[in-house]
Amino acid sequence: MQRLLLATLTLAALMAGSLLAAEDKDKKDKDNKKPTAATVTKVDAKKGEITVKFTDAQGKEAEKTFHLTKDIHLFDETGRAAAIEVFESGNDVLIVEAEGQLKELRRAPTPYRGNSLPSQVRTLIEMSAYDSAGVEDLQRIYDELRKLDTAQDGKIDAKALKSASDRIAEERVDAAIKRLDVNKDGKISREEAKGLIKEHFDKLDTNKDGFIDREELLKGAKERLETKSSQPEKK
Repeated sequence: MQRLLLATLTLAALMAGSLLAAEDKDKKDKDNKKPTAATVTKVDAKKGEITVKFTDAQGKEAEKTFHLTKDIHLFDETGRAAAIEVFESGNDVLIVEAEGQLKELRRAPTPYRGNSLPSQVRTLIEMSAYDSAGVEDLQRIYDELRKLDTAQDGKIDAKALKSASDRIAEERVDAAIKRLDVNKDGKISREEAKGLIKEHFDKLDTNKDGFIDREELLKGAKERLETKSSQPEKK
């Protein structure tokens, strides 16, 4: 469980960091977006098209076909430039979309197995030698992990790890309430709910008062994480 929690804390940062490091460095560009996890369902190299399925902002499964323009960036799982032939149906990928156009497509790194260095770390280290954004990502990850080594003996402290995981969950819950709580009463009504919160509203509303407050949403978020952690890893 401790090892899986550590992977959960770092995997998202590593995957997002390595992908965003390859984007345009102009942080003020409104077209820049965070990468979205998706799965390839069809590739037509002759037409220059690729179809992917993903979960949209409302928490619903969607499928979309993109025409590959000349300015699109294609990368394999190591971060190297790739051709469309590298991608095939069933591949897990990360996509960056802006104004309905696919801007970047990358094969998702292979999940950590055994004692080898995770491919996400290898890719980020490799890219950091040529991109200052990658160096900044590595430094933030390093600083965060050092905080978990409370005894300063080179090992992650389980209690510190659990505390960090809880803090991240609370930050996500607070951000969700801030985004959805239109009337600013500190809770989410059925009318205000969207996405997965709307889909699981009745389950999250444990006291059945027609609203989801912070404690109820936090409880649901932790239960969801525990359920995912207890599921066997796919090989």
